[in-house]
Amino acid sequence: MEPIIRFENVTFFYPKADVAVTDDDRVAEIVDPSEITQVFRDLTIDVPPGVTSLVGQNGTGKTTFLLLAGARVFPAMGRVVVENAESGVFRSAAIDPAVEEERNKLVSFVYQNMEFETAEPIGGLMEHVFSEGSRSRSEAGFLKELTTYLELDSCLNKKTQELSKGQLQRAIIAFSLLYGSRIILMDEPVFALEEEQKSRVFSYLVDFAHRTDTSILYSAHNLELTSQFSDYLMLFAKDGSIRIGPTAELFARDTIEQAYQVPYDLLYRKEYLYREMLNKTTRPSS
Repeated sequence: MEPIIRFENVTFFYPKADVAVTDDDRVAEIVDPSEITQVFRDLTIDVPPGVTSLVGQNGTGKTTFLLLAGARVFPAMGRVVVENAESGVFRSAAIDPAVEEERNKLVSFVYQNMEFETAEPIGGLMEHVFSEGSRSRSEAGFLKELTTYLELDSCLNKKTQELSKGQLQRAIIAFSLLYGSRIILMDEPVFALEEEQKSRVFSYLVDFAHRTDTSILYSAHNLELTSQFSDYLMLFAKDGSIRIGPTAELFARDTIEQAYQVPYDLLYRKEYLYREMLNKTTRPSS
């Protein structure tokens, strides 16, 4: 299969806080190791179509990988190709609405802990996103389907600032599917949901991806969910290496332990503590 995302010799780093950077060209010029926090060096990897979960410890590059794949940040060296488009063609998306729209129809991004206030209720926003996106208007039943499966019926007359964190996460997922991007990237999209809701949402996402030929990449700390609800696994190890393969083949106890450098049985406790930390910094979940 042709990859939907290809990294070719990608090097990426963040300038340290005390280094002044005014534009992307300055980032590319920085070569002093003391001025940077390097995330990737000469990374070459292909992501196949389908549902891919990104798994690994905090600080191993999962979010940065998604940002690069979504043309939200750009490599210092090498290139990222999304379908047949090199990500660099979207550099002006922040200042050019036409370029931004072109990028978003190709690849959209659900950020972790998204919070925003709206003047309109969720129901009206869902209608607007559907009408402005690239999904066919003949799929009118899709709006009702999403409302039902994501349990948003009670939220349609509420504004985003009136929702619990869990409700807001489900609404944001609905927006991303309604818009109709060919590739959807999600960074920790369900951490505030109850366990039963997480399984329900991920089950729907996998089914949606398969029947609409949409590719979804998501990061999650819940290993049980990623093992059940993904076609492919990207395993980010603490030593900086990344492995990708079919989830059924790559998700094994010894492989996970090697990547995390933590006994497998302790990982579930770490996942619980991480979710508790995130929930304490946000509105109540439900």
